[in-house]
Amino acid sequence: MKKVKQIEFTFEVVRIVVGLLVAFGITLLSIVFVSKEPLIAIKNFMIGPFENVRNFGQLMGKYTAYILSGCGMCFIYACGRFNLSGEGIVNFAPAVPCLILYTTNVMTNLPLLVNLTIILVTCGITGGLVSLIPAFAREKFGASEMVMSIILNYMLLFVSQYILKIFMVDRDISYLGTPLHPDNARFKRFFGDSNFTTAIFVAIAGWIVASVIFDYMRVGAKIKIVGANIHFAEYAGINSVRMMYVAQFIGGIFSGLAGAVDTFGLFGRYQYIALTNIGMDGLIVAVLAKKNPKFVPLSAFVLAYIRSAAVVLNYTTEIPYEFVDIMSAVLVFFVAAQEFLSKPKNKMIFDASREREAERAKEGAKA
Repeated sequence: MKKVKQIEFTFEVVRIVVGLLVAFGITLLSIVFVSKEPLIAIKNFMIGPFENVRNFGQLMGKYTAYILSGCGMCFIYACGRFNLSGEGIVNFAPAVPCLILYTTNVMTNLPLLVNLTIILVTCGITGGLVSLIPAFAREKFGASEMVMSIILNYMLLFVSQYILKIFMVDRDISYLGTPLHPDNARFKRFFGDSNFTTAIFVAIAGWIVASVIFDYMRVGAKIKIVGANIHFAEYAGINSVRMMYVAQFIGGIFSGLAGAVDTFGLFGRYQYIALTNIGMDGLIVAVLAKKNPKFVPLSAFVLAYIRSAAVVLNYTTEIPYEFVDIMSAVLVFFVAAQEFLSKPKNKMIFDASREREAERAKEGAKA
């Protein structure tokens, strides 16, 4: 059994690596055909995110949020639901601590650590509660949680804009946004003004917690069993509906945290006027990670690199940002395809099982 798990783990890693290499190759080949200066474009795409502190900060800013949103989507994806409300939660959850920050004096003179704790807890609880709306609609009324969550995303966007315009807007700037976050209510930046902030420690802690819950706690095991076979779960005495709620609540918490590190780390003020796409990218991260938080840091870095490289390519060449999306599309295709590399994997598992049977037969003969 242990050897079978090792084979499955190895092939999952190989699937991701092969999918990444194929997607990378197709992207580079496409750049050669569409760019007027292909060598410069390829150089900017490959090393652009690491070329200077600014570009590296952009990559790490995306990476931080992707780790948290990806971990959250792993729980939702693993329980067999496709609640996409994380996209709207990233917009809405940070508006709640911003309301406290800009309309009351509660956080005015508090230490940085206390304020960040308030921000993270508030965003996490808000995200968890909001994520239960599509979950409740699905379990109680049979509505599609995917459709409900997509509609909810836009509702959350407009509610966030209303809160911003009515209660928090800074009239002294030419665009829609709050006043600048005070120093005692934002994550500290590394390397001057780069977007690489101390929020990375929140992401690391979140990933550790998610991995422990998912792989080493009963609630994680129950969520995986429900997602794998709901009828077996109910036969085994697991309350499948409760686990659906728990999984989506956990997913919402992580989406709220992703919004917190993005708003109070990447930006100097709350200024969301459109959906950020962090929630949807979290789904891609979860797919690449095979709905297991253990692989999220790798898959989140891959996606953050792709997105950052696309931005660099966009402002240094004539190639549009959306062009590089083909790389993420191809990558998801190869990783999500169940039959990709399945034949050699199944053969190795079959051979390992036969070897184990032969060993047991020998042990039985000796006895």
